[in-house]
Amino acid sequence: MTEKTSGAPAVLPPAGRRWRLSPSWMAVFVAVVLVAVVARGLASFNSDYYEVWIYNDAQTGEEQRAQLMVDVFMAHTSGFLWGQIITLLLGAFLAVRLRALPRAFTAALSAGLVLALVNVAVAWHSSAVSRRALTRWAEKSPGDFGSDLLADDRFLQVLTAGLALFPVAAIAGVGLGNLIAPLRHAPVAALASLAVIATVPYGVLTAALGWLVATEESAPLALLIPIAVLPPAAVTPAVVRTALGDHGETFTLTMVVSGFTWALLLVSAGLLMRRRGGRSAR
Repeated sequence: MTEKTSGAPAVLPPAGRRWRLSPSWMAVFVAVVLVAVVARGLASFNSDYYEVWIYNDAQTGEEQRAQLMVDVFMAHTSGFLWGQIITLLLGAFLAVRLRALPRAFTAALSAGLVLALVNVAVAWHSSAVSRRALTRWAEKSPGDFGSDLLADDRFLQVLTAGLALFPVAAIAGVGLGNLIAPLRHAPVAALASLAVIATVPYGVLTAALGWLVATEESAPLALLIPIAVLPPAAVTPAVVRTALGDHGETFTLTMVVSGFTWALLLVSAGLLMRRRGGRSAR
């Protein structure tokens, strides 16, 4: 004899509903794809950065060395500027979707770390040609610099600083998301369109400003203020100037301080907006 169970039988949701990704997970997936595509596309472009944007007729040994180092540094940090902008937008989206601040901060921080790892992995994989050129130069001129890029303190400095700013940008995005909280009921497609319209011109502006500062020889330190005010414009000058050994630490410090300062400002403003919204709801 078998015992009969009482109560209504369990009803499983349809397969389509069980496996459907939430908008938050979908946004993270889209951000990962975008960061990977941007890093991959810019790696080949940045591998000729010196010739295209700085000086296209390197003749002396010093000029050729500068050309190689700038191209290697730029190729391996490809996507750091646009990647931070994408991470900022992802943090804002997560803040809008996940209204609880602890969840939003945790999700944004985790996503920022993932995007940083994806960016550096794709950029590194896509820059094999520049590393081979570095190896050939090291074999031809032993003692000039080593062929192991990860043993170069200057490269590790700018690489570490750039990667650290991905989670910082995600946290800043949470603050931005709290500022635009009234838009949480807007359709996802409308939010995505608004994000593109608002950020693409800004990204182009910061990239152009970064290029200007990176290639300016007369008084680069005088341009620290504008690149600090418009993050992440300091990324390109930090990488190029570090490769050239020309005030690289100053530009890298400017990049880091600017990123953390703007994150603090956006998070503080977002929390203030959230507090005011809570009071008005009462």
